[in-house]
Amino acid sequence: MKKVIGIFVVIVLIGAGIFVGLNIKHQHDAKVHREKVALAYKKLKNEAIKAEQKAEQTLADEDIARSEKLINRLKKSDRTSLTKQLNQVKEIREDLSNAQALVAEANKNQTDQTIANAQEKVNQLTSKSVSTDRAQLQAQINADKEKLAKAKAEVAAKVKAEADAKAKAAAEQQETTKSSKMIALTFDDGPNPSTTPQLLQTLQSYNVHATFFALGQQAQAYPSIIKQEAAQGNEVASHTWDHKDLTTLSQSAQVQEIMSAHNLINQLTGQNVTLFRPPYGSYNATTLAATPLTAINWSVDTNDWRYNSSAPVIQNALANAHDGAIILMHDIHPWSVAAVPTIIQQLKAQGYTFVTVSQLLEARYGGAQAQQVYFGK
Repeated sequence: MKKVIGIFVVIVLIGAGIFVGLNIKHQHDAKVHREKVALAYKKLKNEAIKAEQKAEQTLADEDIARSEKLINRLKKSDRTSLTKQLNQVKEIREDLSNAQALVAEANKNQTDQTIANAQEKVNQLTSKSVSTDRAQLQAQINADKEKLAKAKAEVAAKVKAEADAKAKAAAEQQETTKSSKMIALTFDDGPNPSTTPQLLQTLQSYNVHATFFALGQQAQAYPSIIKQEAAQGNEVASHTWDHKDLTTLSQSAQVQEIMSAHNLINQLTGQNVTLFRPPYGSYNATTLAATPLTAINWSVDTNDWRYNSSAPVIQNALANAHDGAIILMHDIHPWSVAAVPTIIQQLKAQGYTFVTVSQLLEARYGGAQAQQVYFGK
């Protein structure tokens, strides 16, 4: 019995030893595992830190994405700090992208506003990680500023040159009008598609401008000719709508006759002529008061409507021409149009300068007065 008990005790002791040994081994293995886990986490953390630092240096999208992926695998305590740093990197990257976009816009569309917007954004790039980018962007802005300043200077110089040229031309014109004899050719009742284009060609070839008193119904029928008259530097004004004797009409009817043609013609030409010619030269106090326009008659009547040849038209024009004269002709008669080259040649040879009626009135009277009538001197 004692022997059995002894064996039992030995077995118990052996079991206890085995248990203790196994426990010790388990504890050792657990410790080794914890150390491996800690080492792996430390390695992961170091990788995350390095990735964040690289992302801060490069600001590359792929580096930011890798850093974010590693940080998300960290413990909350470590993740919070690195996430905050990475968010700052993202903000820097966004600020840089915005600055680059604004600088590109300023380079494409160089204005004070686009350059100012770009400069403001570049000034906000204070991080050392973007110092090189900031310097490059600033260099581009400086170049754009120089280009804009140069462009402004060129525009200013061009504007000044144009203004100086206009002032010089005006002064020369004023001097010319003071010293030269002036005369105005006027043509009534057109435009006529058969004769007016030939007249316009003649005027252009001699570099002469005239005044056309067109009928509204003719302007409506041949708007392209009206536009051509104005485009070549001629003056175009109302001769009423359909050539009624204004003195036989009520005031409201006179207004309709004059202004309907006046408004259409100015609309077609883009001019702002304030003259009109009463048909037959017929007007009264009611006519002058009916509109805010100026009535224009004539001082030299070629009586071209009476003839069917150019010779008497030329004779009447040359025989009665004088400084400040307004010559009446009609561009609807072929013989009148045919007479114009000789009239221009002869009067130029006599020292006359051809002007529009408005130019004549400006030079002789300081401009046309509303609700008045002028005949030319």
